[in-house]
Amino acid sequence: MSKKFNLDISKINSKKVPAVAKIESIYNIDYEELDISGTEKEELIKYENDITFHKEKSMEHIFKYSKAIFEANQIFSNKGNGSFGKWIEKLGIDRDSANVAIRKYSLYLEYQAKGLEEPEKVLTLPNRTVKTLTGYKKENFQETEVIEVIKSDNPSLKLKEIEEQKEAVKLSDVEERRIFLTREKVKRQHLIKKIREEIRDIEEQIKSLT
Repeated sequence: MSKKFNLDISKINSKKVPAVAKIESIYNIDYEELDISGTEKEELIKYENDITFHKEKSMEHIFKYSKAIFEANQIFSNKGNGSFGKWIEKLGIDRDSANVAIRKYSLYLEYQAKGLEEPEKVLTLPNRTVKTLTGYKKENFQETEVIEVIKSDNPSLKLKEIEEQKEAVKLSDVEERRIFLTREKVKRQHLIKKIREEIRDIEEQIKSLT
């Protein structure tokens, strides 16, 4: 006797099919607005994830790279014989690159201690910006200005704006100083003229007595 199977077609048809996961932009990008859809949209969202992943990994690598060079330099600084430069070149790293890495990590530590939100952004600053903020000009910048640069989406442009503002103030101060000194010069010239006139009067009086 064959075994009977109870096949309820209605139950089979009513069985829920797992929903396909919807692929969404992690940055809430409106691809329809960019005239992108279908497989191209899916590919671009995949690239969003890939770029973000590797960007975060790059930040991690930059952090560890700068930290290692900074701490290695700390060891060599106790020797005082300039051997750090020789050592770093043995690693295939030029001294200028090592110097920038040290400055970046030092700046990172400084503003981490000051409670700056996302202090690791220091490590992504352009080299020229880091050199300006940590070099002989660093005393020209207030802490709030340095933070502005670090937090900016375009640190180089922000630094340029701050430098131009400072130069404008400096020129303004120079112009004010020039105006002040010019006035003082005119005052003294009038005073000299008056004294000369008084001297002539005195000389005339002396002549009248002879």
